[in-house]
Order: sequence, then structure tokens, then C-alpha cells
Amino acid sequence: MADLNKFLGSGTSLKMKDQRDRVREASVDELRGAVDEAQIELLNLRTQAILQQAGNPMRIRQVRKMVARINGELSARAKKA
Repeated sequence: MADLNKFLGSGTSLKMKDQRDRVREASVDELRGAVDEAQIELLNLRTQAILQQAGNPMRIRQVRKMVARINGELSARAKKA
């Protein structure tokens, strides 16, 4: 599986331009793996938020936006092919 922190940045936030560039440079297999990993993390974060155990509630927003970026890139590549 792809490492989701490669796209989001670990610890410090990456600038949006850097995130976009990393998504564009990744292969289709890496992107699909990142989406799968992000969906799992999003489920865990939402569960923690419901149980009021979330360490960083803004992480939900970051992961959700990254899923949208990756899905957008995958659909753009599918249209080109």
C-alpha cells in the first residue's frame, strides 16, 4: 500500500502545490493504494470523533480533501486514456 503521509506530509503540512505535484507524479497503482489507505484512515478518524477520542480533528478534513484530489487525478487520467 502507498504511504498516505507521502501525499499529506508527516508532522508538518505540505503546501497545496506540493501535494498536487506529488499526486500528479505518482503512478496509478500508488494512487489507488493511497485512496484505499485514506478510506480506512477516514473510517478510523470518524469513529474516534464519534467516541470523542480524536487527537487531531482537522486530520479528517485533510484526508477527505486528499481523497478528492486523488480521485480527481485518477478520473483525469482515465479520460486521457
